[in-house]
Amino acid sequence: MINHRMRESYHSVHITNLNVPKTYVLDRSTYNAAGSGTLPTVRYGGEHVTTTGLPMTSTTEEDTRPGLPVPAEALNLTDDAGLKPLIMDCQYEIKARECGFVLKWYFNKKLIYQWIPSRTPVGMNQFKNELQTNYSMSDSINYKYRALVIRNPKLNHSGEYMCSVQTYDSFDRRMARFQIVVPEKTLLLHYENDGESETMLLIKCSAFMIYPEPNLLLIVSGNLFLVSSRTLVTADANHMYNKTVYGKIDKHLLISPTSISCVLTVPDSGYIRKRETIYYDPTPLTKWSRLRMDERGHFQLLSDDGAGQYGLQGPGCLIGP
Repeated sequence: MINHRMRESYHSVHITNLNVPKTYVLDRSTYNAAGSGTLPTVRYGGEHVTTTGLPMTSTTEEDTRPGLPVPAEALNLTDDAGLKPLIMDCQYEIKARECGFVLKWYFNKKLIYQWIPSRTPVGMNQFKNELQTNYSMSDSINYKYRALVIRNPKLNHSGEYMCSVQTYDSFDRRMARFQIVVPEKTLLLHYENDGESETMLLIKCSAFMIYPEPNLLLIVSGNLFLVSSRTLVTADANHMYNKTVYGKIDKHLLISPTSISCVLTVPDSGYIRKRETIYYDPTPLTKWSRLRMDERGHFQLLSDDGAGQYGLQGPGCLIGP
């Protein structure tokens, strides 16, 4: 009987939906700390790699950036700089007989916002001057200032957000992970013959000026995942990352032509980017470029000095020179 009453009391006020976007992609044009327009030179393990000289062989680019699930009325809400704020909505139900209602928002378990319907909403701690506390989500007195509105999202706003609702008799809370992303300035994919072995193909994928540090995955033929043989990572004073991964594969394992892809993802987000190129093995072309047809309509495969070796007389019939 006691357990039943506790469950009934707990559900008197309860959260029905916590609308926190998984990813917020900052516009590079409005991000002042995006860095200069030149690609830097990085050092790793005593080796010198000039990233500006990396050729780009990509033929296809795919971009997947999740939209922000904010209320429609928020789309026209801008600050003095023309930036759209970040809106997190905590939707809940409360019974009319409930008293002492309080709504709280936490960031990484620290209280940052509190609203009691009879009082003015208050921003706290590191968010004290970051919030727009007069943004109304409803005309109802118990739901009006339930949203957390961050005027100017910044890199250090990535983390765990929790909404808590409580009365004198009941409470509920939910949390969600949120990630700020500054999109990469450049994503490059390149392959070349490995300098250490003629039978190996060296594949390089590089992302420049992105936050946070991304994951880069090399894929061959659509389903073969390459283990990175080397990784270079640097970051500047503004926390912008440059990252390059290297992978090697035996060219005998490739059926020409075949696709080579690099997939960029950001941990704890839905941010995905992809580069793709096609690998062509020139060796078979060298052989068949020596195939010639004589005046009788017979095909001959010429030797390196141009002399005929053998030919085809009709379908599947080999003849001598």
